[in-house]
Amino acid sequence: MLIISEGPISDKVKQEDRMETDIQPASPTDVFQEWQRCLAANDQDGAAKVVDVEAYTEICLGLTDWTTGYEAAAANFYRNLVAPWSDMTFTIEDLTESAEGVTARSHVTATHAGEFLGIAPTGRHVEWDHVAIVKIKDGRVVGQWAQPDLWGIYGQLTREQDES
Repeated sequence: MLIISEGPISDKVKQEDRMETDIQPASPTDVFQEWQRCLAANDQDGAAKVVDVEAYTEICLGLTDWTTGYEAAAANFYRNLVAPWSDMTFTIEDLTESAEGVTARSHVTATHAGEFLGIAPTGRHVEWDHVAIVKIKDGRVVGQWAQPDLWGIYGQLTREQDES
């Protein structure tokens, strides 16, 4: 929790799980966690404060080529990894920080509700791991290399249903 004081004690503003825009986070992990909070809340204004929106580059191996610009990358992410699913949850299992950013391994669960990898919606509940290497420079996200387990997803969507 961050308490921001700009006047008398009675004027304090309390903001839970949100960074003050004038305060740069202390570490790449802080930047990453704020970015993830913004994504989960669909807080585009907040994301624009922690992402270098013009210089941002991203690749989602197997789904997109390198993309420059956060707006285009976010549209690709939504189209390729959010829109085909319902009830999606990302759980960060491992988070490793370096001076240049973070690497996150997440476990994802979702229900197949739209075309994905050329496969029509199956209604199946699937799970996969997702690895993201996120580059951070001067307190802002500048890029991401993402790798969802596409082969694992494909296998779950195409295997024969158990007849029980």
